[in-house]
Amino acid sequence: TEQIHRDDLRRIFMGAPMVMALLRGPDHVFELANDAYRAVVGDRDLVGKPIAQALPELSGQGIFERLDHAYRTGESYVGREMPVHLERAGEIRQTYFTFSYQPFRDNEGDIAGIAVVGIDVTEAVQARMDIEKLARQLREADQRKDEFLAMLGHELRNPLAPIQTAVRLMKLRGDAHERERLVIERQVAHLSRLVDDLLDVSRVARGKVRMQRRPTDVGEVISQGIEIASPLLEERNHYLIVEAPRGHLMVDGDPTRLAQVVANLLTNAARYTPPRGRIAVSAAAEGEEVVIRVRDNGVGIASDMLATIFEPFVQGRRVVDRAQGGLGLGLSLVKNLVALHSGSVTASSDGPDKGSEFVVRLPALRQEAAVSGDGAPRPSDVVPRREGRRVLLVDDNEDAAAMLADALQAMGHRVVIAHDGAQALHVLRDFAAEVGILDIGLPVMDGFELARRIKALPGCASLRLIAVTGYGQDDDRARTREAGFEQHLVKPVDLGEILQAVERQ
Repeated sequence: TEQIHRDDLRRIFMGAPMVMALLRGPDHVFELANDAYRAVVGDRDLVGKPIAQALPELSGQGIFERLDHAYRTGESYVGREMPVHLERAGEIRQTYFTFSYQPFRDNEGDIAGIAVVGIDVTEAVQARMDIEKLARQLREADQRKDEFLAMLGHELRNPLAPIQTAVRLMKLRGDAHERERLVIERQVAHLSRLVDDLLDVSRVARGKVRMQRRPTDVGEVISQGIEIASPLLEERNHYLIVEAPRGHLMVDGDPTRLAQVVANLLTNAARYTPPRGRIAVSAAAEGEEVVIRVRDNGVGIASDMLATIFEPFVQGRRVVDRAQGGLGLGLSLVKNLVALHSGSVTASSDGPDKGSEFVVRLPALRQEAAVSGDGAPRPSDVVPRREGRRVLLVDDNEDAAAMLADALQAMGHRVVIAHDGAQALHVLRDFAAEVGILDIGLPVMDGFELARRIKALPGCASLRLIAVTGYGQDDDRARTREAGFEQHLVKPVDLGEILQAVERQ
């Protein structure tokens, strides 16, 4: 019976799915090694041999030393996901094991050997390492994306700055062509906001867009949206029907963002409607909501796409003569912006070639709230103080510097321009500036280094420094604070905002 019991134990031992072996004596001689163990180390003659002789490649990996310690002290050892280099078919391969060394004793109570039990976790460890590698690559790619977007935003903002300042000067001087000036002003503001979104795409997806809400006329919003989308509408000769009264439908919203919603819906309709199609946009009060509808007689939306049409990068059936491409982000942006206004947007269609309709619902603003408003002046409406400041303006973009200098001088300030750091430091020898407006992306010496050098000059410790730059991410703002700047303004900056910054006490 005892022999039968031993045979049963041996069969269980040999057939166990985990790696198992019995090592006897101080030299750790193999007494038993089950099939799983032999499969791991290859077809080798193990029984009767010390482990150092049977598996010489384990030398230098700490395994023999751990076995010696367990045999000498009687303490068990557990290793988790331990790397082990084993030879298979003449090649050293790295494997990973979770295992334990458990000393066992003879009848006299002395340590006789060590039972080895382990699990090959190589596949699990490699899978995790692959995931970690992929995650690291994604983080690096995301960082490169952020760096690219920051640079792109900077390059886009630089030309916007002098355009915006020139428009403000036209307004101050009362130049003719008021309608054209207003169009340029609105489009520059709209493009500036788009650049802000470009710098952090995930901010839009997470609903982190900065909002500037106030009582807003939906009729005016629709008019601005039409203006944005009009080039594509005109190019494709669409017939546009508008039913949106002005001054009667008010919401608490960001007018620029809501105009962007309308423009995106109109642009989407224009893209997916063949030339000379019909597009209708309307707004009306329905209960406690203001409802905006955009309807077209274009290619329509397949029923299986209605559930995903507002997801990023989803695009409908392409028209053969479609004039404009797209990334499939417009409707996703619409959904997020409407949600930020506590509203909703839905899409419907009777099927392919039967047109589509998009419906935006926004909470209506009560009449008393619409009338009262907050009364806060916007930066561009602020009347500047007439007490002039001495301003050092440093920007390597000559057009931007000239336009801003003209605007500041028109407001009674004395301005000296420098186009690089060395010239700025030279100017400060004879010009007792009270305010310094510094671009950050200067040649040779960047704005951070220039700020530090200015602060170190005799008599310049109290000079107020304002960073005007195309870089607007959080780490950029932190760096300007560390360099000694009091304010960080992102191009293109509203002239009223610059004047407020210059004239602060």
